[in-house]
Amino acid sequence: MTGANLTVDTVVPYLLKRNLVSVAAIVEGDLEIVDAGRRNQNLKVLRRHGPSYLMKQPGEGERGTLATVRVEASFYEHCHGDPDAAEVRCVLPGFHSFDAERDLLIIEFVEGRPLWGQRSAAPNPEILAEFAAPLGESIGTIHRVFRNPAWSSKEWIASLPAVQPWIFGAHRPSPEVFASISRANLQVLKLLQESALAERFDTLRAEWRSDTLIHNDLKGDNVLVLKGEEGAAHVRIVDWEMIQTGDAAWDVGSVFRDFLGYWLSSVPLSSDLTPEQMLEGAAWPLEKLHPATRHFWNAYLASVQLGAETDGSLLLRALGFGALRMAQGAYELGLGQQHPSNLAMAMLQLAANILTEPRAASLHLFGIPVPWRPERAPGRR
Repeated sequence: MTGANLTVDTVVPYLLKRNLVSVAAIVEGDLEIVDAGRRNQNLKVLRRHGPSYLMKQPGEGERGTLATVRVEASFYEHCHGDPDAAEVRCVLPGFHSFDAERDLLIIEFVEGRPLWGQRSAAPNPEILAEFAAPLGESIGTIHRVFRNPAWSSKEWIASLPAVQPWIFGAHRPSPEVFASISRANLQVLKLLQESALAERFDTLRAEWRSDTLIHNDLKGDNVLVLKGEEGAAHVRIVDWEMIQTGDAAWDVGSVFRDFLGYWLSSVPLSSDLTPEQMLEGAAWPLEKLHPATRHFWNAYLASVQLGAETDGSLLLRALGFGALRMAQGAYELGLGQQHPSNLAMAMLQLAANILTEPRAASLHLFGIPVPWRPERAPGRR
């Protein structure tokens, strides 16, 4: 990487040199630069009468971000340049350029809101389903396109990681792990080791398959929703820094976990309340999510085109992976903490419930019976 990262104060000359903005736009006040922060040092270049951009740079002092920005840039370059990826481009931000000297990725700034930013205090199943179905369709499209064996021969795909997420082996941590973890993290690991879930962890690890490209970090913050000119709902999936080849069920399970996590975050978790009182006090009743989860799953199946005979096994695997993702979230909440929070403990309990009785969890937590009979997705013909 050449030179210091661009900042709000230094980016304008770069934009002018690259013809990304004009002097006229600056003179007319049609340019706003916003520091977007996060892991990387991102800048938003906003305009009212021209294209807006998101500029992604490796974070200074953040280990690993240089490599992940390069991985994401390569993904965008190939998806926007390869005719075989035409369907995938529809769910990505537009790609403008990658400055290899600065390790600076420039993509379209999407005028959308994060998935959960569309939710209101009074849930409406129709609104939930409106965005859940396009999300399922988009993820299914990505998994279907990259499942084609022709992609595995492409050099950039072959260079991607193909490892299982670390949580699959969390119940059997290596000695090095204990050198730097917090007391809260240690308690979470002990709970995973002492519970009856260790065997399920091993089973799920054996069921992992690597047959497509996965986002590997799907969550509401990485899904932007927007309305088209005719009012139809669309999604754009962003932040592709963690991509790898792996199991499509991991992405699906991450979405299930996100739906469930959103509900759980609305539950008043207190030792002064009974479990029944906690559930009754949820600001977001669980059953309100069921139409959305069903529409998500239905649209995903229609898009990924795996065949009805695989629906039950894929669903159960995704539920198991979602439970592991929930346990991973509980661990991450304990970073730097002395004790696991009430939310972390609730997440571990939910993960245990799903892993112990996956079919019952599928029906009662997500409203999806196993096996599932695919239905017509809302708004689709």
